[in-house]
Amino acid sequence: MARPPAKVKARRIVVALDGAAPGTAALEAAAALAARLRAELVIVFVEDVDLLHLAALPFAREIGFPSAASRELDVAAMERLLRLRAEEARSLVAALAERTPLKWSFEVARGPLTEPLLAVAAEAELVVAALAGSERAALQLAAICEASATASLLRARTMRELHALLRELRRLAG
Repeated sequence: MARPPAKVKARRIVVALDGAAPGTAALEAAAALAARLRAELVIVFVEDVDLLHLAALPFAREIGFPSAASRELDVAAMERLLRLRAEEARSLVAALAERTPLKWSFEVARGPLTEPLLAVAAEAELVVAALAGSERAALQLAAICEASATASLLRARTMRELHALLRELRRLAG
């Protein structure tokens, strides 16, 4: 996880999340930080195209936890699940924006991040990557932030990293 400057004066905070990440808490923390700093919050929900390609394979199966039940993967069901998760994230941000003044936008990107969204990340002062399943997208964001003169990257792939990310966002907001 890259360390941002001690004091952040952000105009734009970009949050990238996917269906696999425990991104709700990171999204709430980033929204609180954006509201406190009066920064624009840009949410990018990344649909993992590799996961969809895997679901299309005839031998692809998933093992349920904790039941250990095996079942076939279904592309249509996977797409519905991704749309549902994206809508849940959008609804969460809309609810947060009703409680606090928050300028926000929401984008859905399928596969590798699109050029316009990468450009938004490059212009942001803070990028929060809560991407557990989209490693390619996370690497793209990391490269963009490294090349940017202004963007700092906070990344959480596991629950442990998420807790560290939340502590860092609270420190920045405090």
